[in-house]
Amino acid sequence: MPHRLTSYRAFRSNNRTFSSQLDEFGARASRHITRSASATRTTGEETVAELQIPDVDDAVKGVEALDVDAGDDVDEHDADLAPQAAGGAPSSVNMSPADAKVEAVALIDDDRLLQAARLLRRHAIDVPIANPLDATDAKLNAFVPKAAVMEDLISSLKADPKRLGTEWLVQCEHSGRRDVSIYYRMDTETQTKLTARIESPIHKDMLVPFLSVLNESELYKSWLPNWTMPRLRVRRSDKLSQTGRCSQVVLVTVDLPWPFSSRECVLDAWGVDDIDASGDICVLVDSMKPGESMRCGSIVPDVDESGVVRIDFEAGFLFRKLPEGWEAERDAARAAASWFGTSGSSGTSKGGDGANDSRRSSLDEDAHSDDEGHHAESPPGDQILVSVQMYMDPKLSYVPTSLLNFVIRTVLYTMWCMLLRVAEQVRDGKSESHQKSIREKSTELYDWVRERTGAMLARLFAGGNAVTA
Repeated sequence: MPHRLTSYRAFRSNNRTFSSQLDEFGARASRHITRSASATRTTGEETVAELQIPDVDDAVKGVEALDVDAGDDVDEHDADLAPQAAGGAPSSVNMSPADAKVEAVALIDDDRLLQAARLLRRHAIDVPIANPLDATDAKLNAFVPKAAVMEDLISSLKADPKRLGTEWLVQCEHSGRRDVSIYYRMDTETQTKLTARIESPIHKDMLVPFLSVLNESELYKSWLPNWTMPRLRVRRSDKLSQTGRCSQVVLVTVDLPWPFSSRECVLDAWGVDDIDASGDICVLVDSMKPGESMRCGSIVPDVDESGVVRIDFEAGFLFRKLPEGWEAERDAARAAASWFGTSGSSGTSKGGDGANDSRRSSLDEDAHSDDEGHHAESPPGDQILVSVQMYMDPKLSYVPTSLLNFVIRTVLYTMWCMLLRVAEQVRDGKSESHQKSIREKSTELYDWVRERTGAMLARLFAGGNAVTA
């Protein structure tokens, strides 16, 4: 991944004027996907009803209307051609390079970045394009390099973190009633840069609520946990721009314990729909530097507070069907933990201590206090695996062991459980601030989200397919 990240960053620094060129680009190729029954609901109905995932049977009918087998794996090539075939456009095989570029831009505009990158590779179109001639070339240069970063993150998230030769260290596995696993590693040179991987299975009716909590970035400050000892809190979470359905730039400021100054990052987040090709939904998050151009054309601002330090942050979320064997691995881990005298519901934990284990147990109890038994145990085959891999460079020459342990053992677990808890509240019709945002954005965003997740569920579950990691 480092070589791709380096080339992407170097390239991105030379593309600060692309947004002004994009205004010249004409109408995009349109795509019409049969809406599921739930997509026809009108605004103003009960919020809980609005959040319901489309029934899988209805979603299957929608997929069948497009003559796509919801149960079979779709070839990457065929999946990328499906929208063109449905719209009557020329097939990819017969496209000229110029037509392939235009179609790739249309795919990008439809939040299908990975399919756009595959299409360009099939036509041997290298990106970045040297000497871009028009707004199409400019847009491909600005967006397609992100696909390589996302593909590397997806590959890492789908790899077994316990395979031989891995650099991942286990913090906890299958811990708590939410089945949380956390892995981490430090850079070998400075021991200050942290890479972490977190994953949990969720019931399929949690998919839209989880995505909505991630999307409503202006509400992060309302639910992210804060600590007073040591001091660690999210002080600010401001959306700087929103471009299209799934792209936004967010400014986040975090206060650290004395003597460290506050840290902040400007996060460029972009959701990608790869459902037709792989059945996956992905979200790429990358920090931006002052002076860089956002997709809306605005410039990333400088730090507006003295003493605040901008840091580097990269992350990728992946939503996919729970791999085969997950439940058996979880049960084995918990049985081993019980055998060695630890809590059977807490899975395995390495490097912990009694105080942190106690805090984690207390958090888990509190996070489930309002569940009322809803989906306490999801049936096999009805679960989505949610994974995130993140890299953080706090711009510190030295990180005290106590602070590092606090972040690895407590902060990561707590933040993840709180994210899951808020998504559960949204699913159950609670968290009025999120419900209000969802209602207001239903037509422009969440109807589409329900439609596409319905297609995802049809692909993953209707045929009873087994999915492997």
